[in-house]
Amino acid sequence: MFFQILNVVLVVVMTILVIVVKGLPKHISEIMMENMKHKNAKELQVESYFKELGGKQQLEILSVWTNLLVDLEYMKKMYGIDSKGSVERYNKLIHDTFIYGSDKTVKLLSLYTSSMYRGNTRQAKLVMYIAYIASSLKEDFTGYSSSPQTLLQLKMTDYEQNKEEFIEMQKEIEHELRE
Repeated sequence: MFFQILNVVLVVVMTILVIVVKGLPKHISEIMMENMKHKNAKELQVESYFKELGGKQQLEILSVWTNLLVDLEYMKKMYGIDSKGSVERYNKLIHDTFIYGSDKTVKLLSLYTSSMYRGNTRQAKLVMYIAYIASSLKEDFTGYSSSPQTLLQLKMTDYEQNKEEFIEMQKEIEHELRE
């Protein structure tokens, strides 16, 4: 009799255990899905907040970086060494880009500024960094992406002659971004 009761109890315990183990993957999957939904909702909320709060500032930031890329006179006038207030404008641009840019944009900004401070970077690579920042900001603010190479082609008349060099610099920057 004792063994029969023990046998029934073991069957009941095993049945419950099988049901729990069988439902565990589904439960884990649901938890992971809820965490992903929460993360995505939070990202959308942050993005929406920044778009609502700073749409005009975002457009100005993107416009400045684009002007730096396509208008050499603008660059000299606004950010040249001899330009009055250029340091303050540059610092504000860096500040605003940091505030409104994505993680990728901030990483590009960091690579660009550290490269400028070292002073040993080729001018063409600095231009490539600017193209990357403008491209990244466009994607941040509009959701549309433009290749840095395409942005360089907008204004550079000698792009085709230097295309291989720009492609090599692009590979270098892509590698720096992964580090």
